[in-house]
Amino acid sequence: MKHTVILAASILVLVSISGCATIDTLQPGTGGSSFEVRGKTYDEIWKAVVRTASRSLTVVESNKEAGTLRAEKGAGMTTWGEVVGVFVRPTSNGAPMYTIEVQSLKRSRAQLTGQDWTSTMISGIKAELGQ
Repeated sequence: MKHTVILAASILVLVSISGCATIDTLQPGTGGSSFEVRGKTYDEIWKAVVRTASRSLTVVESNKEAGTLRAEKGAGMTTWGEVVGVFVRPTSNGAPMYTIEVQSLKRSRAQLTGQDWTSTMISGIKAELGQ
């Protein structure tokens, strides 16, 4: 009986460690949800992205030149946390249209709880932009 409990605990630990998402896991074009923005400058869009992410998440990486923002939500009582990426293309002012991609991943594949930040980020960015 004791060996079975130890084996089960060991398997749980291995599954938890093997499927961990980090901010480096977030890459543009690898999934998530995208939407388009017209009639705004890149600077206005970038400001909206940063403001929205900063409200509820800890911004880990913000690179305006690359159009990349990565953030995280730390572990809580019922979650191991989440990582969120926002990617804006193109990265210059004057474009007729911009594409914003939002990705949200749980820290672990074994994690049953946690929030998907995709809709929160999209609605927040749109609200900041008055759309």
